[in-house]
Formats: sequence, C-alpha cells, structure tokens
Amino acid sequence: MKVPISGERWRDRRDRALAVLHEKRHFLFSAYPDADALGTMLALALYLRLLDKKATLFLPSPVKNHLQFMKEIIQYNDIAIIEDEAGLVAIQNEVDAVVFCDTANVRLVASFSIFQQYFLDRKVSTIEIDHHFGNDSAAITEFGIHLFRPANASTEIAAELLQGMHQLNPDLPEPFEQRNIVVSLLMGLLTDTFGGRAVPLSEDYDYWNRLLSRKLKEGTPEKAEGLAKAGDSLLFRSPQEILDHLNQLSAEQELCIEELKTRIVRHEEGIGELNLLDSSLKQLSQGTGKGGNGDFFQLWNAMANVVPQAGGQVGLFYFNGKNAEGRDCIVFKIRRAFSFDRYDLRDTEAALQKAFGEHYLGGGGHAGAVSFRIHPMSDDEFLSRVAGFVANLKTQIQ
Repeated sequence: MKVPISGERWRDRRDRALAVLHEKRHFLFSAYPDADALGTMLALALYLRLLDKKATLFLPSPVKNHLQFMKEIIQYNDIAIIEDEAGLVAIQNEVDAVVFCDTANVRLVASFSIFQQYFLDRKVSTIEIDHHFGNDSAAITEFGIHLFRPANASTEIAAELLQGMHQLNPDLPEPFEQRNIVVSLLMGLLTDTFGGRAVPLSEDYDYWNRLLSRKLKEGTPEKAEGLAKAGDSLLFRSPQEILDHLNQLSAEQELCIEELKTRIVRHEEGIGELNLLDSSLKQLSQGTGKGGNGDFFQLWNAMANVVPQAGGQVGLFYFNGKNAEGRDCIVFKIRRAFSFDRYDLRDTEAALQKAFGEHYLGGGGHAGAVSFRIHPMSDDEFLSRVAGFVANLKTQIQ
C-alpha cells in the first residue's frame, strides 16, 4: 500500500525527480488517459519540449471526444504518441527516463510486461507521480522516485515540479506563462475536484486555482487569431469555460441522461444505484454511443454526480468496459454526494472483495470516488452479488 510522503522525505524525492528532469533527454510517459492523468503528462511534456528534450506519450486507448483538443496540442508541439506495444519496443534504446502519472498500481499500467522487459528491468530512471492511497494502491517500481503525496489532483504535483524546475534555473522559460501548460494543469484540477465542489485540500486548491486562473486570463488574447499556431483550437478564458467544455453534452445525450435518471434505484441509508450494463442500455429509447466514439464516457461521467445526489449519500454504477490491457471486464464505480463526507469510499474494497471473490480484479481511488474492475460474468450472477454488496454497504455508512 502506498504511504503519503511529506516533510524532508518529500523534498528529497522532489529534488531527485527534478534532477532527472534536468539531466535526461527522452521521456516516456504512461497513464490511463483520463483528464487528470493526461493533463499531468501533457503539462510536463510541453515544458520538456520547450527545453528541447523529447517526450513520448503511450496512449493505447483512444482519447475521449471532449479531450480531442489536447491531442491537437500534442501533435502541434511535436510530442510523439505511441499506441501499441511494437512502438514501445522500437524506442527501447532511445528512452532514458520513464514517468508513470496518476496510476494507483501496476494493474492499471497498460502493457506493463513490455515496460518491465524493455525499460524497468534495465533500471531506466523512473518517476512515479500519484495521489491515490488505499488498500489496493502500490508502487509500480521499487527503485523509482516515488512522488506520492496527498493532493487534489496529480496535476498539482506536476505544477510543483514545473515550479521547481524554473526556480532552480531562472533562465528557463516560465512554465505558467505557457498557455497550454496552464490549460493542462487546470483540466486535471477541475475534473478531480468536480469543478471545485469536492476539494479534499482546500488550501492547495485555492493556491493553484488562483495562480493558474490568473495566468490563463493573462495569457489569453481577446481574439482567437494565432492560437491555432500553438495547436490550441479552443479559446478558454477561464477555468469555468474549460469545465463547461469538458461537461458539454449534445441534445441527444441530454435526453438520454433524463431517461437514465428515471432508472436510478434509491436504497435505504442514502444509496443510489444505476445499472449501465450493455443489456440495460439496450432498453433505452435514446442511443448511448457504446460504439466507441466517446459518447458513452460522457454519459456515465455526467451520471457519476447524479447517482450519489439522487441516493443522498453514496451512488454506485457499473458498466461493461475494458481493463488496462484491453480485456473485457465490468467497471464498478462508487461516488459520494457532495454534502456527504463522513465515509471513506476506499473502505468499500473489503466488502467488494467479499461479494465478488475471485472475480474481483482490483481498483482504488480517493476518499470520495473509487473505481474497481470485476471479471465478466452473467448479468444475473453479477446483479445478485451487487445486491449482497449493497446490503453490506448499508451497514457501513449508517
């Protein structure tokens, strides 16, 4: 289990990471491509490119529709993207540093066996950046530099590294004067705190939100002319505009969400439940975009806040998905309502393991939001085990 690092130990780890960022030339980044992970990778990669270093992102999963503007920034700034294992093998002799971002444990690293064989076994310099702590969290490497500390988002840790790089070398470009870096950092901070509505560390959030918001305003021209030259096709003038874009839904999606709201089951003890399994989605009158175009992600992401609010205290929902290796699984997510903070959702793991036994594949998250993976099984068996889990959960949150 990961242990938060603080004080002198944190400063030592941070300084060692800064030395690697200063000395090495070609960085390979890996993370599950959600907004915080992608924002962490991209903010660091953009700054490294300013220093004439090479950055490569391993993105085996398609970037979600609402994050496509980030891909434009990646491509314009000559940041390489690798999408398969063959691409990793091809650069094995070029990379001299690996950076794992926002990844709770080794099971969430796509193609980990390739990373192990071609990079980690050779003891390539490795940095791990993460703010996930819980029973299922664990360091990916023993020898790597572990930047594990409580944070509202991994982009806060990335911002501290960028700040440190500039402080050590004032002649380097100021990272927060780079508009796309600021957008990347804000993207992670906003999504992991649900737009500032669920903030574990308010002092840190206020510091970074104020600083980055001011820098975004100062760095955004009144007109969009010329921004496309930096790979930025969207003119964000404030954090709220970034959040509005990330949460934007089509008219069809809005109708689908209204229908999904009627399907939320409200249990006693303030628990909401929503079945998003493929068999349930087929019964909807509105399409869900399960064909892989990213629409379904936006739907469940929107419902992630609706279900716990409907329950009153905690919401759980589940759907057919893929694990880090691209294999079929059932994704099981639990969120707290914004007004409910007296139960740490990471404590649900034991009950989930009991309910699903050998079918439990792992997971983790934060006090207010966790995600687990379950081995595929029949819907009837799965729903029966969910009922047992809910009964157990009721006793825990009383």
